[in-house]
Amino acid sequence: MPRDCPAVKKAWGGDLAIRSIGLDGLRRQIPSVRAVLLLSLVMIGATVLTAAALLVDLRQKEVAHAKREIVSLTRILAEQTTRTFEGVALMMRGVRERLTDERGLGLELDSELVHLLLQARSAGLPQVKSIFVADRQGFGVNSSRLDFIERLSMRDREFFRHFSVGGDDEIYISRPEKAHVDGFWTYYVSIRLIDAAGRFRGVLAAAISIEYFESLYDSIGLDFIRQIQLLNGEGILLAGHPHDEAMVGETLADAALLAQLQGIPVGDALETSEDLGDGRRFVAYRRIANYPLMVSAAIDEEDALTPWRNVMRPLVAGLGMVLLFVLATTWLVVKSLLRRSVLESALKESDEQLRHHLLETNRQLKELSASLQNVREEARARIARELHDELGQLLTGIRMEVSWLGGRLLPEQRPLLDKVVSVKGQIDQTIASVRRISSELRPLVLDDLGFAAAAGWYVDQFSARTGLPVELVLPDQDPERGDAIATALFRVLQESLTNVARHSRATLVEVRLDFRDGEWALTVRDNGVGFVHDAGKLGDMGLVGMRERAQMLGGRFSIETAPGAGTVIEVFIPVEMVQ
Repeated sequence: MPRDCPAVKKAWGGDLAIRSIGLDGLRRQIPSVRAVLLLSLVMIGATVLTAAALLVDLRQKEVAHAKREIVSLTRILAEQTTRTFEGVALMMRGVRERLTDERGLGLELDSELVHLLLQARSAGLPQVKSIFVADRQGFGVNSSRLDFIERLSMRDREFFRHFSVGGDDEIYISRPEKAHVDGFWTYYVSIRLIDAAGRFRGVLAAAISIEYFESLYDSIGLDFIRQIQLLNGEGILLAGHPHDEAMVGETLADAALLAQLQGIPVGDALETSEDLGDGRRFVAYRRIANYPLMVSAAIDEEDALTPWRNVMRPLVAGLGMVLLFVLATTWLVVKSLLRRSVLESALKESDEQLRHHLLETNRQLKELSASLQNVREEARARIARELHDELGQLLTGIRMEVSWLGGRLLPEQRPLLDKVVSVKGQIDQTIASVRRISSELRPLVLDDLGFAAAAGWYVDQFSARTGLPVELVLPDQDPERGDAIATALFRVLQESLTNVARHSRATLVEVRLDFRDGEWALTVRDNGVGFVHDAGKLGDMGLVGMRERAQMLGGRFSIETAPGAGTVIEVFIPVEMVQ
């Protein structure tokens, strides 16, 4: 387009000319602007709603995951506790067997051999502070400890009194109490001793270290676990993490909870929740097999949601960047379209001015039309490149960040891993939409790989979108990559298939490109309903645009159609004229 044309000078005035049109004029002149704005609003709304739904779902999943974690932890703790007490019980049964065999019955309970037996059997059991013997009168007579207080009365101690009054349990676990020897919290596992006549001979007891269990719980190293407790069958605290001196020996489980726990199988866990005022705490209880004990694990909702917050912050930040970029890109696209509208208005004004000039007028009009087509193609290419490169790169970066987050998740966090995969799928759909929009404006493959690749891509997209099969026949050679002929042929193909999809009701389309007698020939044939075509009339803008594209390159355009006979569109463009 000549720059000295008054209308063109006005068009190249830039922002001043754009502002002079106004929003109403923009809506009247450029329907595509409305489509861009609507697309931007849809993208922003869909992105915000999707992110909000994702965060809510992730929050619920994280809470459910935390509950499963404490249930799983109680199972591990129950198994560990069972093994710990089985080791104590096995040791005590071995001592009892030695003290009740033929040789053991002949030994005095306070003898040195019994002392050595107790030392040997208790060695290697870190959970056992000591093992000692009380005779039938309730006096301590022997121990594995060297600082044992001899003849200390134990007749009122729970572990002795249980068997002295006829308790028939094989093994008894007492409540926690402070030991007389060292003053530390201790509870006792005791077993009955009998003589050769089956009479009560005394009690063998093991002092269990509470510190052992608390150090075991501390070594688990689960930062998100708020509390671990070991309780006896009456709900009394035996050991816990973190250690609470004031709560050891206190009843922490009420009768209702104990009744609930008794009503479920030993291998199952009971899940409850507690109101903390500023949040909730989730607790899981599990009974210990073969022993009147249970373990519990608790996690605060605030701690359980820490991974969720770690995911939420970068996701919200990335969402904000995407929204800002979408808004900025929308403004650039609208501005570019508005410039195109100004150029189109300038073309119309220039057309009126040039209509009265003879051959020079026709030449200028042809140049103006060609310039407009170039401007359109350049604007489309620029907008398509900006959408593909800038927005596409940002979305790809967000996808990599989400993949990075997914890679940091633990294998057992399967629901969160599945959700990250879902997020990546939604990002992939958004990337595909951006690529589709940019390709419709100006397929980059046309410039990068040529007409054949662009035509194959567009035909595949068209068939996938409409379900209409298209037979594409291409020659071995290809129009020069990115030149005016390739662009014109592609736009004719694009407009023809659009008309087929809109009007023809066809079931088959054939597209053929040939190079013969120094010119390119593109044929688009469908078996649709056809229409009444009057060669003396201009027809719709799509047909006019195809005709003008061919004529600007020195080519020709033809259309053959009739009602019920389908439609054939042919475009011929000579190579020498373009060169």
